[in-house]
Amino acid sequence: MSNFNLFKVCRGSSIDTIRSNYIVDIIINTTQEIRHPILLQSIFQEVSVLDYTKTYDIIQTTTNTAANCNITLLWVHGGGASRALFKPHAKELASKGYRSILIDSPGHGSLVDTPLTLDSCVETVRDVLDKECGDSSKDVCYIGASLGAYIGFHILSKLQNKFTSSILLDCGQNVGPDCSYKARFGLWFLRKLSSSMNNKTLLGAMLSQSKTADYHIRECSFGSGMFFQQGAAQCDCLHSVSPADLIPTLNIPILYFNGSEDHRDSENKWLELCKDERSELKVYKGGDHFFCHDSRFVDDMLERMHKFIQAV
Repeated sequence: MSNFNLFKVCRGSSIDTIRSNYIVDIIINTTQEIRHPILLQSIFQEVSVLDYTKTYDIIQTTTNTAANCNITLLWVHGGGASRALFKPHAKELASKGYRSILIDSPGHGSLVDTPLTLDSCVETVRDVLDKECGDSSKDVCYIGASLGAYIGFHILSKLQNKFTSSILLDCGQNVGPDCSYKARFGLWFLRKLSSSMNNKTLLGAMLSQSKTADYHIRECSFGSGMFFQQGAAQCDCLHSVSPADLIPTLNIPILYFNGSEDHRDSENKWLELCKDERSELKVYKGGDHFFCHDSRFVDDMLERMHKFIQAV
């Protein structure tokens, strides 16, 4: 069976089928086998549920809640994912009156062939905000998870006048220039994995870390494709950001979310460094790096996001 036909079979299958080894053919063994950038994009475009004519999606409000109608949520996904990652979450918050913009970061989704650097991430966000949030009367909340949270510290520092608040998930571990030896080894290992293993192995490793990610995980992650082709660049971005240096320069409140089972040696420090006293930290007991797609926590997380943004 060809790669494309096998993808079409898996795409309509149960989550158990997706967890099987056939998941490899959703994305094909791109890390080792596909090097030509034009071919790479054309393959993802063929099999992904993403619309490759766009680099971001907009979820409009579904209610006329006056208090929220001028608030836009900008969602930035984690490493390997795409703008589809938080689409269900954005739709839930749309019912509370929030407009959301979900972007593909460089090296991911429709921008899979765009080099991933901190500068390219800033420019991607700047371009979207200039096009969709040019009205200075609108408040914008930056929401980033994992890679999207770590690069978020950098983006927020470079675009300080663009955001009125931020929500950062899965970023309790210091992986910057002054990180621990344990964190350095983790980055080294991630770099080795992404450069020497195909997507089948990487996806298997990711899935083995979470048994409870059951909230729209199929369409959010696997249906759109997973993007590890610039894994080394992801590690470079993570290691280049020093939250301890950047957080004190930010004049906005930050709401942090982490899972208790995730790596989190610096979450309290990040909170203490926040200048705005409205900043908060919530740790979900029993949650791992995929807690934001764990139905045990999603409703509470979204409600806390809503209350935090309202308080700002």
